[in-house]
Amino acid sequence: LNARMLARITGVDASMIQTNTQCYWEQIAQGIVQMVELPWKVYKHSSPTTTMIASAVRRAIAENGCSIGAVFIDYLQQIPLESGGNMAFEVGKITRQIRDIAKSHKIPVFLGCQINRGNQTTADKRPNRHLLRNSGEIFEVCDQLIMLYRDAVYTKDSSDHTIELIVEKNRLYGKLGTATMLCDLSTSKFLNLAR
Repeated sequence: LNARMLARITGVDASMIQTNTQCYWEQIAQGIVQMVELPWKVYKHSSPTTTMIASAVRRAIAENGCSIGAVFIDYLQQIPLESGGNMAFEVGKITRQIRDIAKSHKIPVFLGCQINRGNQTTADKRPNRHLLRNSGEIFEVCDQLIMLYRDAVYTKDSSDHTIELIVEKNRLYGKLGTATMLCDLSTSKFLNLAR
């Protein structure tokens, strides 16, 4: 995560940061100074419960003395299920608990989620809401559902740097559809397409 954040700040390829290439040390050092000043915190836990997530949010708010801008959770399937019951029900329950955290603190929560690989066998590989893995009530509970698609993954075209953001649900702003952007995975940047 640190290498990706440094890559985004400095514009230096993340692989160069990880191999400690000397010619980029000055840029990397300046990026580290900028990172230290950023108002963000990373809580690392391989499988946090929703109680742990809520506690981390409360702690971050208390430390800042005010509200926080957003919470990013990577990813839903890493949150442990509470019982051995119906997986779709349990995923729905977790999703509702995450939404409660967002509502009680009035902050956006971005929740990454894995999809089923069912689209791999179709001609059009684009994801859709029906492929959400153990979806439970994810679609019903979320305010927005945005799915990512990179054609280059399937065509193996290394010159294709486009990514599609497919908006399947948009309770907040109403518009649905697909936005195409450029992505530079080496620096974790998304850019508008030149018109």
